[in-house]
Amino acid sequence: MDLISTSVAFTSLVIAAVPTLHAMGRAAVSLSKLADTAREELPSTMAAIRLSGMEISDLTLELSDLSQEIADGVKKSAQAVQAAEAGIRQIGSLAHQQTMSMIQERASLPIISLQPVVAGAARKTSRAVGQATKTIMNIIYRGEFSSENNDDSGISRVEI
Repeated sequence: MDLISTSVAFTSLVIAAVPTLHAMGRAAVSLSKLADTAREELPSTMAAIRLSGMEISDLTLELSDLSQEIADGVKKSAQAVQAAEAGIRQIGSLAHQQTMSMIQERASLPIISLQPVVAGAARKTSRAVGQATKTIMNIIYRGEFSSENNDDSGISRVEI
């Protein structure tokens, strides 16, 4: 009986091991396919990674150069702004000096010499305003004010 029970046990073991062995066979086939795929794809993938690394390195160098150029441009722009500011200050100072000089020069002129000029300009302005008023009134009233009234009375002159 020992022989029969040993045979039965062995048969049970073999029957139980068949699915496991079958699964192990499938896993070995999958592992083999994976190794084939890795052997085919890995070199090109590694080459692509190396190329990407070189491109990243080149890009980093270009960005470094670009940042240096930008820094130089900013520095030159700041210098240009400072030079322009200094120029504007010089122009402002010169304009201030000349204005003050002109004011002082005008202040030293006698008042009498300016009065005839101002009075003449006022008379001419008054006449021009009077003529313009006449013309506008003639246009509005269609000639009610005739050109006969050219004397200096009425609206032909504005008093200042």
